[in-house]
Amino acid sequence: MKTIILNYIKSLHWKHLIIFGFFCVFLAILNNVFVDESKSVEWIGSQPVLEIQE
Repeated sequence: MKTIILNYIKSLHWKHLIIFGFFCVFLAILNNVFVDESKSVEWIGSQPVLEIQE
């Protein structure tokens, strides 16, 4: 079972997966530049900005 999983992981096209990941990050950055704040992409671990209560 362990060898089947290792062979599957080795068979993945890692170069394509990494390029696809960078392309997704690039599109998220472009999206944040050109759209308003309500439609922007929230980044992993980003904190919501709360209004100051008076």
